[in-house]
Amino acid sequence: MEPDPRAETAAKAVKTALLKTEEDNAHLKDILKAFGGILIERARWKAVLPDWECGEEERPDPVRFSQGIPAARRDSLVRLDSMWQTAVERFFPILADGFPKIAEGLARLQASIRDGRFSPDLFLGAALNGREDEVLELARKIDLEPGLIEFALIQAARPVAEKRSEAYGTLTKGLAWHKGHCPICGSMPGLSLLKEKEGQRWLRCGFCAAQWRFHRMSCPCCEAMEPDDRELLFVEGREHEMVELCHKCKKYIVGMDVRSVHGEFIPEVAALGLLHLDVLAQQRGMVPMYGSGFQCLA
Repeated sequence: MEPDPRAETAAKAVKTALLKTEEDNAHLKDILKAFGGILIERARWKAVLPDWECGEEERPDPVRFSQGIPAARRDSLVRLDSMWQTAVERFFPILADGFPKIAEGLARLQASIRDGRFSPDLFLGAALNGREDEVLELARKIDLEPGLIEFALIQAARPVAEKRSEAYGTLTKGLAWHKGHCPICGSMPGLSLLKEKEGQRWLRCGFCAAQWRFHRMSCPCCEAMEPDDRELLFVEGREHEMVELCHKCKKYIVGMDVRSVHGEFIPEVAALGLLHLDVLAQQRGMVPMYGSGFQCLA
């Protein structure tokens, strides 16, 4: 079968961004190599997935939405049903190649999904809705760490989740939203971006990749606006990359001035190039607004 040109175009854009990021961050070579394969494959699959269609009944109530109630639940965005077989076949071998330490666990997880002993939808429904006892029981049955399971499944489901998020974005277009959490799934942002000539601030959801405009001087997590509560750090010579610290809630978010980027901007790759700022923030006792789940790979 001939490769789909849409998939190859998307993959090429990510490969180009990875190479450019490595040129600018030679010390991140191993990390970029580890994560690069999964980012390329996610772009490749998302490019050929059909657009998701939301029914009229899924349109959020404008009043509830304006009060900060997101349009969808996270577990609904990553519910793949019969698509899980395709997802794990595409992504688990790539994850295993990038992260050899969890290769055995991934193989066992894939086998348990294949033979029907483990339901990804059931597990993520429990994990993303805080049902910890159920999560531990499901993980115990296949003798794997819950963190590893959740990380692997979400990585595999991300292309589908982003497609669904885009559909909800169409439904919510034009509705008022002034919160720091995601208008689509309610997750916290993982990236802060300055865009447009005026330097508008946009937040990017760490879970479903939705983007929304937000007040430039407010903390997305606790909405603190006092100048003394907020601190901006950057490395000399790379002032277009920054990390915003909130001394009130002790959270941080990395960011970038996209106006200084030449070529196509790939947010997932850009975030990897900002890991040195994560280190700076964590050395000051801060924690990220959106946890990546990468802790299970340590």
